[in-house]
Amino acid sequence: MFCILCNSEEKLYDGLCKSCYLKEFKLVELPEYTTFTVCSHCGATFKNNKWIQAGYYDDEIINDAIQKDITINDKLENVEMFTEITNNRGTVYECVLHVSGDILDTRIEKEYPIEVKVERGVCPDCSKFYSGYYEAVIQLRADDRKLEDTEISNADEFISSEIQRICKTNKLAYVTERIVLKEGVDYHIGSYNAAHKIAVNMQKQYGGLITESRKLVGHDKNKSRDLYRSWISVRLPSFHRDDFIEYKDKIIKIEKIGSHKFSGTNLDTGKTESLTWKEYENVNKVATMDDLRLTTITNITPTEIQVLDPDTYMTVDLQKTDNMNNLEIGQEINVIKIKNKTYIVI
Repeated sequence: MFCILCNSEEKLYDGLCKSCYLKEFKLVELPEYTTFTVCSHCGATFKNNKWIQAGYYDDEIINDAIQKDITINDKLENVEMFTEITNNRGTVYECVLHVSGDILDTRIEKEYPIEVKVERGVCPDCSKFYSGYYEAVIQLRADDRKLEDTEISNADEFISSEIQRICKTNKLAYVTERIVLKEGVDYHIGSYNAAHKIAVNMQKQYGGLITESRKLVGHDKNKSRDLYRSWISVRLPSFHRDDFIEYKDKIIKIEKIGSHKFSGTNLDTGKTESLTWKEYENVNKVATMDDLRLTTITNITPTEIQVLDPDTYMTVDLQKTDNMNNLEIGQEINVIKIKNKTYIVI
């Protein structure tokens, strides 16, 4: 029997001698070109039926695009492959696929040219963003008062910073709309998880209360689940630092506002009082620093300090507390009158 290509007389493989067989042997079957899809907005690539966040057109993505459309010859063993990018023409990459393997106890290597074309698409996350999709609304409010301009600007900066941090791991962490209302500001957030994290961190930063409600807005047929939108209210307290509150007949000058509690000085005892936010509903704001009055100490005893009433100029005897030990007769001090009672404010 003779080789049908070179007429050599030796053992044949599918009608060919070993040399001609290895020359004609196709290591892989592949098309003239293949494609991969890139999101036009964020650069995510579509791979294995899902979108993956990655850099634009890197070697790994191009190699994956090629390998998904090739078929390796079943007779080839110990296969190794790598892709070489030889030229780039806009959205087309000219490549060479290097393939090696063992056949008939011989190691062979061949090169196959192939083009990789980039197709543009839009990933689901970007589609949601550009359609104005949002899962939650953060409602910034102030209790029994109007939000101050500084509070709004601080909240804007805080939310922007949080969005930049969270979006690195959550592409739905974005603000689709910011709406200024008479009662406060609403922030439409793409992701509920992002909105919840932001609201919790806002409360840690500024204090106050968080309440949440949700409403059924649709049904996802693909995932067979109901779709809800959440409203997360961040309610800042009625008072600020240095304001005066009443709690169970105690007058307290607020000094600290935290995520779990707020605290200040009890004007009757001079001692620090701490309250949790659960007690907030039992608190009333009764005065601010604008209500302070200046008066003079007329006498000091071991247990009392006598001052002039700033309205009547009559002497008033006030209980002396430990934080008043450095006061002197004739010294001018601040006092505040709340519910017809005068308090010294240190």
